[in-house]
Amino acid sequence: MEDFRSLLILMVIVWGMGKVFRTFKLPVLFGELIGGIIVGPAVLGLVSPDSETIHLLAKLGVFFLMLHAGLESDPHELLHASKKSLVVAAGGVVLPFTGGYLVAQLFGQTVPVSLFVAMCMSCTAIAISTRLFKDNKKLKTRTAHITIGAAVLDDIFALILFSVVLSLAETGDFALLPLLIILAKTVAFFFVVIIGGLRISKYMNRFLRDKGFTFTLIVGLILGLTAESIGLHMVIGAFLAGLFIREEVLDEKTFNKIEDRIYGLSYSFLGPIFFTSLAFYLDFTAITQATWFLIAVVVVAIIGKVVGAGGAALLQKIPFKQSLVIGLAMNSRGAVELIIASIGIQKGIIDQNVFSILVIMAFATTFFSIFSIRPVIKHAE
Repeated sequence: MEDFRSLLILMVIVWGMGKVFRTFKLPVLFGELIGGIIVGPAVLGLVSPDSETIHLLAKLGVFFLMLHAGLESDPHELLHASKKSLVVAAGGVVLPFTGGYLVAQLFGQTVPVSLFVAMCMSCTAIAISTRLFKDNKKLKTRTAHITIGAAVLDDIFALILFSVVLSLAETGDFALLPLLIILAKTVAFFFVVIIGGLRISKYMNRFLRDKGFTFTLIVGLILGLTAESIGLHMVIGAFLAGLFIREEVLDEKTFNKIEDRIYGLSYSFLGPIFFTSLAFYLDFTAITQATWFLIAVVVVAIIGKVVGAGGAALLQKIPFKQSLVIGLAMNSRGAVELIIASIGIQKGIIDQNVFSILVIMAFATTFFSIFSIRPVIKHAE
């Protein structure tokens, strides 16, 4: 009975904060985080952080969020991404990753923690970047297309880095040969799944016509468990499973039905529970005990992403204002970064202080993008 009471409280706060944040055109997932702070142990203490039911639903939330993220990505676009998007994505990963690692080292963090911080700083929130263009009525512009393509590639790079860093942190072996083996294994898994999916996709309609949702879950679990068995994480398999299920190999009605069900579970039930439960791990003493580290992480995250992605666009002779918009839009962070951070704290790679700093960084960089892009994007095209 207690678990159902906790679940009711979480769903009420999710619904209420969602209403508020949508009204102000702000990312709903941050409203869910704030809601978790309010009802969690930090403020009211209405929901126990030790609830097994909440933990299980939060894990399922991670699975469905990554499955839906893959569902929204087109593998053809990934394989045929424009040179501009690829270069922007590379700049948007390399500079914040390097800056994040150096900052963490400067403040005395271990190599695994520094790599984890760097990896989280290199992520981009695809959904938020897309929303920025949509809200400003610029979704069909060249700038938006380059940015969204780069954001998808950015998160692919981040997931590959995540697999490498997670394996290194768990084994503790940072020698060159094990690093190359892990990297090769991760890239090979991505390549085999994407290419294999493209080849067999034309035969999938017969399996998806009647029980498409169930078959999608089966594919997600198979690839998730396969990823675990070769030393990666289940979220990698869940993301890649989403790439299998595409509108081009199904009739529109079947695809919409599958996408609608997964979206509903991801963003109306399980995903919000995951984001609210993240707030239970937040430690606000990090703001006072590691103030300068927090400030340095936020500043380097913003500069690294804006200069890295925007500078890469500028080098390709994209006009300055459009390049600035690309850099600002790529600076938003959210779902993938928070999922990676949550796995880091659950596996003991990072502590509550570092986790809290990464969550605050996600807040700060995203809100910076939301409010700084508005005066620039109007004159960019």
